[in-house]
Amino acid sequence: MIEFIQAHGLEYVGIITALLGIFYSTKQHKIAWIWNFIASFIYCILFYQVGLYSDMELQGVFMAMAIYGFVQWNQPSKMLEVSESSSPNLIIGIGGSILFGIVSGYFHHEISNVSLPYLDATLTGFSIWGTYLAAKMKIENWLVWIFVNINYIGIYLYKGMNGTAILYVIFLIFAFKGFYVWKKKLS
Repeated sequence: MIEFIQAHGLEYVGIITALLGIFYSTKQHKIAWIWNFIASFIYCILFYQVGLYSDMELQGVFMAMAIYGFVQWNQPSKMLEVSESSSPNLIIGIGGSILFGIVSGYFHHEISNVSLPYLDATLTGFSIWGTYLAAKMKIENWLVWIFVNINYIGIYLYKGMNGTAILYVIFLIFAFKGFYVWKKKLS
């Protein structure tokens, strides 16, 4: 048991903090961003250890976006409300995420022995976009997370990160719940 805790303890601390972040995100509570920052820091370390460098780099972006999201959600003069993105913004977001995946995946493939470089990088692109949408309280953020979480579940199972795969199943459930709750706020 002690060996298991030593081997997986940091992963489970990351899981707990990530769950707190997503729970408070669905509630639109600004403390979500603090928990997201802590979880991202922990996962930055974990992804480095298993060679998912795009995911590791993504955690750095998530930490910066957590600060941005906290500031956005904390400005009384800009009380954000749930809204929808325009079609051009959605096209730019999807195209930008795919382009990011191609370019970043290529560089990771060429300069390192990284796992699943193009898939990992593309999901990183979508994750950056999803976080931006969440900070702006755009309902489409939940649809992006549904897509991303489904793919990450497979990656983490493949990499033997079973606890993190379970976390992403829970994220997937929260993404459906978040979409439903935020959709009601649009009506």
